[in-house]
Amino acid sequence: MTLSEQADALQAKAADLKSSLDASRRETNEQIKARLANAKTKGDAARETAHGHASQTADRAHAQFQSFKADTSAKMAQLQEQIERKRDEHDVKAAEKDAESAEDYAADTLDYAAWAIDQAEVAVLNAADARAWADARAAASPG
Repeated sequence: MTLSEQADALQAKAADLKSSLDASRRETNEQIKARLANAKTKGDAARETAHGHASQTADRAHAQFQSFKADTSAKMAQLQEQIERKRDEHDVKAAEKDAESAEDYAADTLDYAAWAIDQAEVAVLNAADARAWADARAAASPG
């Protein structure tokens, strides 16, 4: 899959997340629970096929994301420095290797972003489920 195709897929996932949130506001608790189960299954499958396997736990995912954010600037600066150095040297083979390395890193980052969107969908549906349950309890309680 090309970087452009990965970016398109990521954009589609983000749009699906928004649609899922909007739809959950009109659904019953049972419908939300069914979609939540489906979203969890999709997320689990995506995690298995992603280039970089992310943690199943929120704590580990948070730590990985923090590490990812911290490493991104340094990694991009290093890649830019390598590209600039290779341009100066006119070393076509090395420049090609640097470009492939940058593309691989971009692909891994897009995979991580797709995983994060899957996890966001699960979190949004969990929140919708909790809200529906709380609203149902409030409506059922006297007073």
